[in-house]
Amino acid sequence: MSRLFLPVLAVGVFCSALPFTGHAEADEDLSAADFLYRARHPAGRKRWAVMDGEVIHRRRGRKTVKAALYLAILFNPDRTLAQVAVNRQQGYMVGQTFAQGRNGTSVIPLNQATKTSPILGNFGLRPQDLTMSFLYWDLVRELPEETTKMIDCRVFELKSPAGEATVRVWISKKYYCPIKAEWHPIPAGEPSRTLEVTSFRQQDNYGIVKQLELYGPGWRTRINFTKTEVGVPEHGIVPKNLFLKL
Repeated sequence: MSRLFLPVLAVGVFCSALPFTGHAEADEDLSAADFLYRARHPAGRKRWAVMDGEVIHRRRGRKTVKAALYLAILFNPDRTLAQVAVNRQQGYMVGQTFAQGRNGTSVIPLNQATKTSPILGNFGLRPQDLTMSFLYWDLVRELPEETTKMIDCRVFELKSPAGEATVRVWISKKYYCPIKAEWHPIPAGEPSRTLEVTSFRQQDNYGIVKQLELYGPGWRTRINFTKTEVGVPEHGIVPKNLFLKL
């Protein structure tokens, strides 16, 4: 495998399509800064990915809520551009310029309904969660290594640009991909939200994220991706319908 995840979670959804191109080896000698640099700057050719699925939200004392979720991502050597659409009625464009780090993250609502009555917020989900923009927050410290989902990870604490929260991120030592993230308020407290990659599948030469879970006190959201396409632009041309018109 290479260390490029296409995605979910744009650097990733996270983590959505990982090319199987050989066996990656963990570099035990990398400093925290160098390791994060690799996780934040995916290498490889230009690629695109489309992921169709469903988001299901359960909150204590309320009815289960469901919606269709569409995620399209275009990976370039220097930046990622993604579209997140809910029920093909509302959506966002999420951009990440690698060189600019957290200052290179942009989230743009695609229509008035998205601005005034956003559906996505009902699921405890933010569009930048699916592109894992939190990876570009400032490094606070590295914590002891841990294993999660049987994957050996280095663990980092990062601080939000506004300084109101931190995120603890578990990143695969072998593939430089986030597997889990916990958001904590400042001053320190219990996690307000947790994001986990809970299931993968192999499709052609790619490892695909099949399921993600996001949860907090009294609620849980599950994202199931049922249809995924990944490709390399032919002659620099991407599919014309990659990004939906809402």
